[in-house]
Amino acid sequence: MIVALGGLPSTGKSTLARALAEALPGILLDTAALRKLLLPNLVEAPSEVNDWLYEGVLKAASWNLDTAPGTTIVLDGRPLTRHRDVLSLRRFASTLGHALHIVECVCPNEVASARGGSAAAGIANPFLSIGYIEADPIPEPKIMVNTCQPLEQCVSATLDAMSVLSEHASG
Repeated sequence: MIVALGGLPSTGKSTLARALAEALPGILLDTAALRKLLLPNLVEAPSEVNDWLYEGVLKAASWNLDTAPGTTIVLDGRPLTRHRDVLSLRRFASTLGHALHIVECVCPNEVASARGGSAAAGIANPFLSIGYIEADPIPEPKIMVNTCQPLEQCVSATLDAMSVLSEHASG
């Protein structure tokens, strides 16, 4: 099974991804962590670097699922704010023959801006600019989680929704 976190920047994707990987349990594949490990001096990654890192994460997911089919992969890679990224991820999961659950993290812009650490400094979060606000909505099926709720509640709601979606898929 693949669980992919999506949503705008600073909406809690990484926090929820870590908690889900622990609760399931699953293997967390995180492009931001990979970027920090492989390219520690890179302040801002160009799209080519992000694409390269994401491809590496998907290859790692494929390898883990091939070698241990019962493995759960938690992907914290792309925000999935572009329709083509969601379609590509769905094709990837289908090709591997594994279920995919997309979890969209949402919260008010003010909360995301504060989480980004820029609100305290009085600087607007650049990721909440018009380019991201006009992002494509993540298409159904998806699990939408309001990350203003306590983390334990977000994890529980996500796991419950995954269970319901899995029952519908097999039933």
